[in-house]
Amino acid sequence: MKEKIKKIMKKYPVVERYLNILIKRQNIKETRTVKFVKGTHNIIEIDKSAILKCCKFDIIGDKNKIEVNESSSLNNVTFFIRGNSNRIVIGDRVRFSRGGSIWIEDNECEAIIGENTTFEDSHIAVTEPNSKIHIGRDCMFAYDIDLRTGDSHSIIDSRTNERINFAQNINIGNHVWIASHVSILKGVNISDNTVVATRAVVTKSFSENNILIGGLPAKKLKENINWDRHRIYK
Repeated sequence: MKEKIKKIMKKYPVVERYLNILIKRQNIKETRTVKFVKGTHNIIEIDKSAILKCCKFDIIGDKNKIEVNESSSLNNVTFFIRGNSNRIVIGDRVRFSRGGSIWIEDNECEAIIGENTTFEDSHIAVTEPNSKIHIGRDCMFAYDIDLRTGDSHSIIDSRTNERINFAQNINIGNHVWIASHVSILKGVNISDNTVVATRAVVTKSFSENNILIGGLPAKKLKENINWDRHRIYK
């Protein structure tokens, strides 16, 4: 049977080349993706068309779910979960080209990335129960970008002994460009078609569409703008 298949493939070199590509992709998935999962009812669903290289799944907890959807390409991405009933969704045709991490701590947290969104290298941290980071469609993230819903440690009001820095959700709209070295902190909402300038620290929400923001802390710099992935010379 094997000899017959080999003869058929020799007659049709295009088919042979295509099959070899598929086999190579499958081997990359199997040999370079590390999965350390401890707990019960954890689910990792990776679409057959998705490509994962040098990725790591590090999960301790129960009832967590990770979905990597159609034609996504993830390079050197770490999925880190400590807790229960958390959810990570990577939409169709999402790309992490250099690396990154999606870090979740506590219970019932959510990190959702919309279709056609691309990353160079970003750290997405969702901490404290019921926290969420939602990223829309067709966004573009450069490298050395940090998004976090919480501060990881407690700040206490010395007069009341009560904590004052609880986590808050982050929501990034559709078609948003985040330039390099940007930090987006808890409670921030960024609207559609926004550009966030290099080294901005975003500490508050911006409800307007089609604006450029930047600075430390970030403020509106321009309005009535949009952006394109391609360089336009004329």
